[in-house]
Amino acid sequence: MRPIFISYRREDTEGQAGRLFESLREVFGEHMVFMDVATIEPGADFRRAIETNIEQCGVVLSLIGRTWLTVTGKDGKRRLDNPNDFVRLETSSALKRGVTLIPVLVQGATMPQEADLPDDIKDLAYRNSIELTHARWDSDVQLLINALRGHPGAEKNTPAAPPAPDKPAEPKRRTLLPIVGALAAVGLTGAVLLKLSGSNQHAPAVEDAVASPASVAVDRPVASGVISKVELQRRAHLRGACIKGYVWRQARPGDRVCVTPDTQARIYAENRAAADNRSPTGGVYGPNTCKNGFVWREAFQGDDVCVTPDAREQTAQDNSLAVQRIVPMPQ
Repeated sequence: MRPIFISYRREDTEGQAGRLFESLREVFGEHMVFMDVATIEPGADFRRAIETNIEQCGVVLSLIGRTWLTVTGKDGKRRLDNPNDFVRLETSSALKRGVTLIPVLVQGATMPQEADLPDDIKDLAYRNSIELTHARWDSDVQLLINALRGHPGAEKNTPAAPPAPDKPAEPKRRTLLPIVGALAAVGLTGAVLLKLSGSNQHAPAVEDAVASPASVAVDRPVASGVISKVELQRRAHLRGACIKGYVWRQARPGDRVCVTPDTQARIYAENRAAADNRSPTGGVYGPNTCKNGFVWREAFQGDDVCVTPDAREQTAQDNSLAVQRIVPMPQ
């Protein structure tokens, strides 16, 4: 299976992109889902780097929120009209290279019309879309997962390795192959069922049930290709995956405190209103001085987003409960 790439605009759908990223990684594995072009080296042509990343993927999910079309840059011009806009480059690269491109509508957004799009991405208007809603998030994401599993673009395999030189036959290994395949299939099925059942509040996030060569430790037996549930749980704990019912807060990029989806939505609203809740003339704390009735949120050190005292108290409580809301380390 080739990787899945999530294209999104931070000003538009950062929260939904992070939430979808986690949902897909739990099913397809952490090495099979990407968002953002990873580490473009200084001096590298970022246009070519984007094309290379997109070309290696089997499916590109284009997250479209209410402001996807209209977000502007510092010059006041629409970002999408800039030929070097990352989202535009990701979209045009997928269309140009024939990579499957699925528009994912969030926040109640509608599909952009051809007339609203630059020439190199007008074909996006004719791609069949899928909608993810806040109220039906889990069931909507499950429909998307089912579509990705059955989509030809997501199931392309990497080229097979060239045949090894002739060597003496190994009857034992050939005899075990059907058994190994059956064990791998059983492991994959069990991992998926564990994820879908949702019966345990502390169930571990399910990663790719069959380990890829890059993710197998040197001292790990790989005869069956199956990763145990204990290992899946350990990996989920180490990356701070939330237990069922919680999502990463994302008060800033990389914020992995687990909160309820409603709290996450409140945090996004507070971030958007940050400038409105500051004193327009400054004050004792300079330009970050809050208006009367507001205080700094303090979700992390240096967090000077101005919120109500109740919101800061809730944020402090979420911080204190953070450790209890991630998948526990297996005993």
